[in-house]
Amino acid sequence: MPQLENEIHALTTAWDRALAYLQHLADQDVVTATDLLDDAVEIEGIGAMNDALADACRSLMDCVTFPAGTIDIHSVVERIATRVVEVSHDNDRDALERQRSLVVFLGSEGLPCAARADVATWSPIVRLRATVACTIGLLGIVAEEAEVAISDVVRSLAPPIHAEPARGTFDLAWRVPDGGAEPFAGVVPRGYTAHITFLGAGTCSLRSIFARVAYLRDAKPLILEDSIPEAAPQSS
Repeated sequence: MPQLENEIHALTTAWDRALAYLQHLADQDVVTATDLLDDAVEIEGIGAMNDALADACRSLMDCVTFPAGTIDIHSVVERIATRVVEVSHDNDRDALERQRSLVVFLGSEGLPCAARADVATWSPIVRLRATVACTIGLLGIVAEEAEVAISDVVRSLAPPIHAEPARGTFDLAWRVPDGGAEPFAGVVPRGYTAHITFLGAGTCSLRSIFARVAYLRDAKPLILEDSIPEAAPQSS
């Protein structure tokens, strides 16, 4: 297959190879996509391809946006994980739980959490399969929301930049019957479960919400030089 060999030769980074793989998938050329991924793993290494596809997921998380108001984080993660499993046709009984962990792991970008501990136990090939499925699912979600073809979404992808924390605050809320979330107002009704809810002050992305969590965990008090008291003079 000279054309495929030429394409492989033209690709120079793990990111380029990941995008080429996704583009062929979007064009429903599964055979070529599979060959490209196999060659990419052999040339770049499975760790590098896991990282490149993880970056693709983070770029897509930048495209999953929400208006100002209450955002039920549990519900969002559940919706994305469920969609990923549906799109990937993963019938493994642990597939949904695996995708929940992966979405939180990718969004938190290394923040210590239960999801990071869970993903750390996976073999490289299990993580690669899960990340491929997550990328495909996010592509479908972004394409639907933007009302464009998946191939157009792939062509628009660029390596993710530093995520700015979303403007807003976290609170607890209960999930109401229509699937939304309402901030606590008195006692939680019987049968409802408290969920972590982000109260967004403006439009924000899924990744920026996770960045807000990281900001809260990593923020350190700013110490200005002028605020440091001078040492008391020592008596002779």
